[in-house]
This record gives sequence, structure tokens and C-alpha cells, in this order.
Amino acid sequence: MANSMDVRGQYTFETFMRNGKRYKRAYGWLGMPNQVATHRSTSAQRGVAGGTGDDAGHLIGNRFGASGGAENLSPQNWKANRFGTYKDLENKWAELRRAGLDVYVQVTDISRPGQLRPFMRNVQWIERQLGRQKTFEVVFANPHTPESRLAQQIAPTAVGEDGGEVIHVDFKLRQRIP
Repeated sequence: MANSMDVRGQYTFETFMRNGKRYKRAYGWLGMPNQVATHRSTSAQRGVAGGTGDDAGHLIGNRFGASGGAENLSPQNWKANRFGTYKDLENKWAELRRAGLDVYVQVTDISRPGQLRPFMRNVQWIERQLGRQKTFEVVFANPHTPESRLAQQIAPTAVGEDGGEVIHVDFKLRQRIP
């Protein structure tokens, strides 16, 4: 959109260490999808996750006008990034913005000591309209996929001597598949 507003400056990005873990955080009020300039950087995405079997997932989605640089990217399970519950949450935020609500988000990726790939993402947000607000929090796991395990030469997780049981789940229906 040629006349889109550039709202990159309304977001804050920080990285810090605590108890040996690395925290990468982004926060700010979400811009209005389809009305803000977007800033995707394929070179930054390649630098963060190229060849790893992961996506370079945005902490704050591109559609909300946040930076497309490495400060707003982390290695993320590609399925969760493109089709999963985190994508669903971003879609909900976009709907809320279009319905006239203000949405403030704080997204924090947490990595284990010595690792750059986060194992979890803590998301807190506020939905505000007409002076009323509600606060929410969700924690997402960032498990490896077969593709990321292969690309990063990580052995499959084995439970017990027989390698454990695979549980098949239909996430749309939110139920186990027999």
C-alpha cells in the first residue's frame, strides 16, 4: 500500500540474559493490518534460520508494521509459524484490530543456555476498547520438526527403551487421532 503508515518506531526490541537463559522480547501496540507499511527482510530471515529446517518467525507479525530485521525474528517451528496456534493468535489480533480494539503485545522467546533457538515463547497481550481492557497470557512450546532435527543433526527424542509412543493429534478439532 503506497500511503501506508510506517509504525516500526512504536515497537521495542530487547535481548537479555537471566539465570543462564537468553530472553528475546518485543513489545508495543499493534498497527492496523493493511494500513501500515510492512518490513519483511528475506536476508534477515535467511540469517536467522536459513538451512536449519525452521522458519525465521516474527515475534510481532509483519502485518502489524513491526521491523523485519533480526531483532524481531527467532528460529521457529515452521508448522507453528505458518499453520499453528501462534498463527491463529495473530489472526485473532488482526480481527480485533479491524473490529476497533487496541491490542498491546509483549512476546518473549526464551532459549536455554548456549542455544539461540528458543524452546518456548511467552505471549502476553492487552485488548482495550472504550476504556475497558482485558489481559491475556499464553505460553507456546517451540518443538523441533523432523525437518529441523535433520538439518540440525538432532537425534529424535526417545522415551523408554522402545523409543516411545507417537501421539497423533488433529489440532483443528483439538482431539487425538486414533
